[in-house]
This record gives sequence, C-alpha cells and structure tokens, in this order.
Amino acid sequence: MNSTSENSGSVTSDEEFGTEYFVQQGVAIKSLSKLLKGSKRHKNDSETHYTGLLKIMKYKTAKFIEWKPTEMSIFPDADEWNIVDTDYKQNGKNKNDCNIDIKINLATMKSYKMKKHKKHQISILQTNGSLVTFLFESSPINDFVTALKTLLHTEKEIRHHRPTGVILVLSERQDSDPLCQSIKELKIFPDQPPTSTVWSFISGFQNNPVEKTYETFAKISDVLLTRTPDTRPDQEVAELLNRVEDDDEYTMVDHPPSVLPPRPVAKPRGNPLNQATFYQSMDNEGRILNPDNIKNIIFYGGCEHLIRYEVWKYLLGYYPWNSTREQRLYIDKLQAAEYERMKVQWMNMSPDQISRFNMYRDRKSLIDKDVYRTDRTLDFFAGDGNENLVKLHNVLMTYVMYNFDLGYVQGMSDLLSPILMIMKSDEVESFWCFVGFMNRVNTNFELKQTGMKKQLNDLHYLLTTVSPELENHLKKMDSSNMYFCFRWLLVLFKREFVHSDIMRLWEVLWTDIPCANFHLLICVAILDNEKDTIINENYGLTEILKHVNNLCERIDLDKALTTAYSIYEQLKEAQPSLQDSVNELLGFSLSHSDTILSSDSNSKEDDYEKALLMNYL
Repeated sequence: MNSTSENSGSVTSDEEFGTEYFVQQGVAIKSLSKLLKGSKRHKNDSETHYTGLLKIMKYKTAKFIEWKPTEMSIFPDADEWNIVDTDYKQNGKNKNDCNIDIKINLATMKSYKMKKHKKHQISILQTNGSLVTFLFESSPINDFVTALKTLLHTEKEIRHHRPTGVILVLSERQDSDPLCQSIKELKIFPDQPPTSTVWSFISGFQNNPVEKTYETFAKISDVLLTRTPDTRPDQEVAELLNRVEDDDEYTMVDHPPSVLPPRPVAKPRGNPLNQATFYQSMDNEGRILNPDNIKNIIFYGGCEHLIRYEVWKYLLGYYPWNSTREQRLYIDKLQAAEYERMKVQWMNMSPDQISRFNMYRDRKSLIDKDVYRTDRTLDFFAGDGNENLVKLHNVLMTYVMYNFDLGYVQGMSDLLSPILMIMKSDEVESFWCFVGFMNRVNTNFELKQTGMKKQLNDLHYLLTTVSPELENHLKKMDSSNMYFCFRWLLVLFKREFVHSDIMRLWEVLWTDIPCANFHLLICVAILDNEKDTIINENYGLTEILKHVNNLCERIDLDKALTTAYSIYEQLKEAQPSLQDSVNELLGFSLSHSDTILSSDSNSKEDDYEKALLMNYL
C-alpha cells in the first residue's frame, strides 16, 4: 500500500533518476490501523511501530520525503502519538500495514512541529490537511530538521509575540547547494564531504556526542577569533552564520515599535577612581564602607591603572567588599592552596593516563595552540620562551580541572590575558579573578550556545526599540539574527578595542551599573552610530560583517559608553510604553501582561494538539 501526497505522480517517471539528499535509518511510524475512528479492537492493545528508512529525494521536477518500512516493533501503549495517513483507507484487517510507503512532496508541506521528550517526533502537516508523524526513537531528529531547513524557507509561528513551536513552511528554496559550497570553501571540515558537513555543522551545537559538538564550536570560534579579516572570506562566513539553527526557545520576534522620548544629551565621562579615594573609603580594619560609591566612580570614569591590581579583585569577587585586611590574607592562603591542589592534578597526569582521556587531551591541545597566539603583539607576551605564556597556559589548564563540564573553548584565553597582566603574572590571583569573570560569561561558551543565542535575541529586542529604521533594514536584508555581533558578545569586545580601552570597558561592565545587560546597550550604541552607513549603502549581511570587522580597534570607547548610557536614560523615561522583554532586560518593573502571556504559553501545546485532532476528524 502506498500513501502519497497529491502531487506524487510526477515522481514515477523520474524515480530512477532521483538522488538521495538525506538518508536516516531507524525512523518509525505508528501502525495506521490503530487510528481507525471507533475501533475498539485496538483500544487496549500494544502499540505497533513500523521502523523504516527515511529519505529526502531530489528528482528532476520535485523533492520528496520518502519513508519505507524495514521492520515492525511492538511497544507498550504508554504514550499518545498522533499520526494521520495521507489518503489512507482501511479495508478489513491490518495485514497490509507492512507495505506502507510514505511520500510527501515538499511543495505540499504547510507546517511541521517537533517534540523532544522521551521519544522525539516530528509531525508534518500538508496543504490537503493530512498529517504524518515520524518517530525518532534511536536516531537523532536534528539532522532531518536541518536538512529540511536547507530546502525550505520557513518561519516560526508567533502568537501574542511568542513562538508556538510550529514551523510554517513558506516556500521551497531554489537551490541549497551554495550553502554546501560556502562551508566547503571555508574549509572548516575539510575531511568530510559537503553534505555531511552541513548536518554536522549546523546542528552540531545540539547533537550528541559532546565531543563532536565541542569540535564544531571550537572551529567556529577559530573562524571568528583567530583568522584576520584578510584571510577570513566575509561572504562564506556570512552564509555560514546565517544558516546556524536556532533553538526553539529563542527566536527573533517582531515587536510593535515603542514611541520614545528624545534621547538625552550624552554626558561626558568623569574622572577615574584614584588611589587616595580608594583607600579613604576603607575603615581602620580595611573594610570598604561604601562599595556602591566606588562602583559609581568606576562606572562613570574607570579606574586608575595603578590601583587596578587591588580594585579588580573586588570587582571579580576574589575579595568580598566588606572583608578586612586580616580576612584577605586568610583568603589568599586558602585560595593558593586550592589552586595548587588543582594544578597538581593535571601536572602529574602520566602520558598513559592522557592516552585514555580523550576530552582532556583535546582541551590541552587546544590550549597549547591558543596560548601561543594570544596577544603576542603586546610586550607582556612577546618573544620566544616568555614565562608569561607559561603562566597563561597553567591558569587555563587549571581551569579545565576546576570546571571540567565547561572545560576550555577558544576565546577564554582572550579573557584571561588582561587579568594576568593586571595581576602582575601571579597565577593564583589571576586564576581566581578569571573564575569570577567566567562566572559572569560562562554561558557564552556553552556547547549548545543557548546563552549566545539569548543575548543575540535580547540585542534584537533592544535594537527594534531604539532604532526601528535600522532593524527594518536588517530584516529586509535577512540579517536581523544579529550574527554579525557574535564576536562582540563572545569575548566582550576584546577584539574591538585597543588594549588600554578594553580594561576600562571591562571594569565598567563589572560594576553592573546601571543594569547587568549594559553591554547590549553598548552594542546598540555602536550600531546606532553606524546606522546611516549601513542603510545608505544598502548593506546586506556580508557587507555588514565586513564593515563590523573593519571597526576593529577604531571604535571610540568614550563615545560608545556615553551613547549607551543616554540610550538607557531614554528607555527609562519611556518605561511605561516599553515591551516587557525590554523592561526585564534593563531591570525595569514589568507590566501585568507578562503574567498573562506566561499563563497563555502553557496552553499552546494543548491548542496545537487539539487543532491537529480536529483537522484529522
């Protein structure tokens, strides 16, 4: 028995000339006989699944999803799986179920939805109202979804400004081959064929095993962090970034623009925190009496370089603000002992142990490579046999032992470098200050990239509110995903400002004034300053990426900081009219609608299932 979509007739003549675009074993469907309305025979029976071979085939005139059974399995009827056969008619018993063939023309796809629970499944709704559900019980679902994404133009269904989980199919892509070619030319995975590269790269952030995901992220970081603009092809990088799969949890959502009051005039920066003011803020036992006042001075003016060695320890949580001198000496002693304990663990590991410890070996190899290309133009790290490179290596290796779940990812050495310089090459103090810094930004380096995706999403919210004209241009150019800001956020502008400025910027951000997401306002300020160029020159993603790269070490930090704070004050004045997402980002109070939307979101899953059931009946 064949179950085909209404346009499947064209396949017969082209069948022998079809090419396999995607193949996956071990994909199941549930026995269609169980779906008979009013059937009592199967009500309490075990659930029958037919496991088969799932393909996406490309023919001369059309592309099809095809499934053929290879075996039958019996499972306890524990979960409810909805599946509707396309044009299926049941006559008598289910003896012919094993001859089921499924063919779905991509041109007839209306939408699809995934579930990722105990059993992963994807339900595909066609324009004729029929629904087919595939079960991925022992094989990954992400590769199949990624293949669909490269063949279809899609968008996420939005209700009440939030995604429902349903993916709407807009149209077929004319040709997805340039994507494969772009990745191939970028030489990120030179040892794999292009088709395999697409699935491994795009879905690599979410798929298991962890080792492959780690490798994928490391190679992306290598493209964005270690290659200079003249050796990094902007077109290929743009294509690559623009195809990365989004988490369902985070999506770029259109918001109605808010009417903002005029932006306040930017206030000039103040004087930096000096040594006299810092020490005068302490009592006789060395406690800092008014930490908020110290933070305010740093936010508005930074910190004199002479006292950064002490001030950064407070900002990064190495010392509590209310600690006495005696307590700080005790902290030094405890932290030194703990650091040495972790350092000994990796230093005493034998070659035989390392040979059986793949993840450790891979992380050590990556650190060895990155250390010797981190800030080598600075005198502090210049020259062969530089002891500071050894200390940089030691701290990063010890951090692997401290946080083995996260380990080491490219970009971390960029964050440690200035800290090691300010801490005068002291490994212990550098390590614990680095730990404090990583506690703030560790989601940037998570394998699934959830933290990075959320920040890009949040940045889009802010840009939509502050500069709707620029956001409209980005949307028109298919660039509203904000991927061109990826490097800014990954290493907190480390590559965008000169070395002296990055220290001033980081200590401002560490104050958490006026909010924890002030770095996103800095992004908005930089983009707002470049708005006229981007719009007037009609830049697309490739040109924007090139333009952003050319801003490296040319951005005026004082202007960026003062503009960002002016934007904050402008939004604060407009607070009652802002979207709840923006209010939450900036630490403003939320309206009552947030509670309503949260309650509404809980029923979306049930609504979708009811809609599918009604469609079937």
